[in-house]
Amino acid sequence: MKKISTVTKKGQVTIPQMVREELNISYGEKIEFVTNEKGEVVLKPVKTDLSDIYGALQDRKPKGSHEDHRKLAQEWVAKKRSEKE
Repeated sequence: MKKISTVTKKGQVTIPQMVREELNISYGEKIEFVTNEKGEVVLKPVKTDLSDIYGALQDRKPKGSHEDHRKLAQEWVAKKRSEKE
């Protein structure tokens, strides 16, 4: 498969639909550019799973009780509703 794209002034390139489908990538996903030993650039989809972020919030325990959090959430919702009116 051979597809050609043009580099914009901002250095952006559109990945052709056929290539996106082949790599199973869609809007908002990340891709990695890897240069191999032949000097070719290879696109690799960067897939994130839960094991990549497991434990990221382990040391971040919220302050206050569950009831405190519920009250804050209710106040926030009430404020957002009043802003819409």
